[in-house]
Amino acid sequence: MTAPGRVPFRDGFLTRDLADLDAVHLAGSTCNTCGIALFGERHRCENCSSRDLRPAVFAPTGTIFTYTVQRYPPPQPHAVPEPWTPRPLAWIDLDKGPRVMGVVDCEPETVAIGSRVRLRCEIGWIDAEGCKVVSYKFEPAEQSA
Repeated sequence: MTAPGRVPFRDGFLTRDLADLDAVHLAGSTCNTCGIALFGERHRCENCSSRDLRPAVFAPTGTIFTYTVQRYPPPQPHAVPEPWTPRPLAWIDLDKGPRVMGVVDCEPETVAIGSRVRLRCEIGWIDAEGCKVVSYKFEPAEQSA
């Protein structure tokens, strides 16, 4: 970690340099045996149990596979925006990566299956040690003109 005072929401799930949030990507592992991409650093493949894995950094773009609208705030220690408003929570197929779950930062009525989204990393909350915790969400990808 090269950004003093910043920590990832969980080790092994984000690229290590947290200084420039626009450059942070989701990370994980890819199995050399079966080819599956796994979110988060792993030591064994969840698909075939192989230990032959390599580190992977995933594209910051993807497509909404399915979603729901989260109408109630999550429990602690999750950061909860004030005031709370319903938000889309989606399974997203990352381009050349795994399927991950994340909040989509848009109005619930505008989200749709098949929509393109882009990763956005941000400071999610301050932990008990006073460090800024880097988290992620997605936002609608810009449409080309």
